[in-house]
Amino acid sequence: MSIFHSGFVALVGKPNVGKSTLVNALVGRPISITSSKPETTRRRVLGVIHGEGYQIVLVDTPGLAAGHTLLGKKLREMATSEGMEADMVAFVVDVTHYPTKEDRAAAEVFSKANCKKVLIANKVDVHDTAEKVLPYLEAYAALGDFGEVLPVSAQKGTNLDKFKALMIEALPEGVAYFPPESVHDLDKRTRVEELIREQVLRATRQEVPHAVAVRVEDMKPGDDNPDVTLIRAILYVERDSQRKILIGKKGEMLKKLGMEARPLLEQELGGRVFLELWVKVKEGWRDRPDWLRALGYE
Repeated sequence: MSIFHSGFVALVGKPNVGKSTLVNALVGRPISITSSKPETTRRRVLGVIHGEGYQIVLVDTPGLAAGHTLLGKKLREMATSEGMEADMVAFVVDVTHYPTKEDRAAAEVFSKANCKKVLIANKVDVHDTAEKVLPYLEAYAALGDFGEVLPVSAQKGTNLDKFKALMIEALPEGVAYFPPESVHDLDKRTRVEELIREQVLRATRQEVPHAVAVRVEDMKPGDDNPDVTLIRAILYVERDSQRKILIGKKGEMLKKLGMEARPLLEQELGGRVFLELWVKVKEGWRDRPDWLRALGYE
């Protein structure tokens, strides 16, 4: 029998360095939602890469940042735990700037990981020559003991083949964790919630993005037309001012969110969708263990 290799590669780092974009590019389809807002990734998302004799399970972790709410603290704990248990840690940084305090703190956390550690320097496409990238690479490489330092661009696909080769080298012998058709581990309902939340993050700013959560209350075939999936989802926020922003003048913002999310949901579910969105206030939900459990963040 031929030897099979499989294992987990955790993408870790501070928020907004491009971890989710990297996962999507490596898997070949969008499985993790992306936005320019911190705390976009709130769940551990597994992306699966299949190959001849191997299976790579990418672990997209929340950005490692100081937690100011109970949710924030749990996200930090999740990211730390996933990184420490992986077969390889890919420490992702953003070379549009030099290391920050957050980068140094994140590097310190994962310096103790007992596995292969590589530095993935993302967004190199912002520099027009390799010479301009070099000082940034040297500054980030000094943050830890990395087996490899690899400049990449998730947006342009630069060096993703080399990144994949590094991951394959780190895989131990094992069995396939997922069947050949699987590319992620999210159930349909959770995937729908994430796609709706992605549109909220992209359409709003300031006080809304951190405070919004999405819960699908109902998802079923239509009574009159079973080829149409009826989805009823609630957008939870923490203050009435945030509720007003999401609804918008004469309901225009909520209508826009529905129009933006619907084609993505139809693509995901493979058929027509009727989407109904509601907005409710749940004060301080990010600091309430019962609501974190109810919303799937426990």
